[in-house]
Amino acid sequence: MTEHPGSETAVRGRAHRSASVSGIRVLDRAMQILALLAEAEAGLGVTEIARRVGLGKSTTHRLLSALARAEVVRPDPRTRLYQLGFRLLQWTAGWLDRMDVRTRALPHLRQLREKCQETVSLNLHDGLSRVAVERLEASQEVRFVAELGQPLPLHVGAGGKAILAFLPRPEADRALKAARLALREERLVRRALAEVRRTGSAVSFGERIAGSGAVSGPVFNHEGRVIGSVSILSVAARLSPDTVRSHAELVRQTAAAVSRELGWAG
Repeated sequence: MTEHPGSETAVRGRAHRSASVSGIRVLDRAMQILALLAEAEAGLGVTEIARRVGLGKSTTHRLLSALARAEVVRPDPRTRLYQLGFRLLQWTAGWLDRMDVRTRALPHLRQLREKCQETVSLNLHDGLSRVAVERLEASQEVRFVAELGQPLPLHVGAGGKAILAFLPRPEADRALKAARLALREERLVRRALAEVRRTGSAVSFGERIAGSGAVSGPVFNHEGRVIGSVSILSVAARLSPDTVRSHAELVRQTAAAVSRELGWAG
C-alpha cells in the first residue's frame, strides 16, 4: 500500500528526519566552537566566535549557553570572554589516567601470565561497575576469555569483589543498593567482601560463567584509593585449593607492583 505524501505518518516521518538533521547540525556547530576555543590563545567573545564559525550572534549565544551549562565552556564573569571549561579537563584526565594505568600494568601482566600460564586481565573501577581494559590470553586449549570494555557489576566475580571490598563504605553501600540483592544474598556478599579485605585477594567460581574461576587482587593509586584489580582467569577444573592459594599470592604481588607504579606507598 502506497503512503500518501500528505498522510499523518508521512508528515511525522519527515519531521523526525528533519529533527535528526537539525540535531546533527547543532552538534557540528558546537564542535566547531569547541575546536575554535581550543586553538585560541585567549578567551573569545560571542561576536568573534559567531564571525569565525559563520553563525548568527543569537544562535552562537544559545550554543555557548548550552555548552556552559554542560561545563565544557566557561565565560569569564568580568570580560565575558569564553574559554574551554574544566569538565573537558576532567574527562581528559580520566582518560589519561586509564591509559596510564594500562601502560604501567602491562609488563606486570605479562610476567603474571608467564608464571600462572592462564589468561590474565586488568579491570578498572567505573562508577557502579568495573571494566576489563586489558587481557592477555593463555595458550591453553581450554581457557577463560574476558570481554574488554563491557561494564560488569562490582558484586559479581572476583575482579569486581577485589575492588568493591576496598571502596569507602558509602560507595560500597551504593553499589550493593543498586544491585538490588535479596537480603540473604547481600549478607553473603558482605561476608565475602570481609574475607577479601582479610586476605587481600578475591576468589570466585562460576559467578558469571558456569565452569569458570577467577582469582583477583586490588590495585590502588597514589592516594591509596582502590581503582581496579588484576585477575587470573581460568576454568574451575584447573583451580585446586593449592592452585588457588598460589594464584592468590601471585595476584597480590602483581597488584601491589602495579599499585607501586602508580605511586601507592603500600
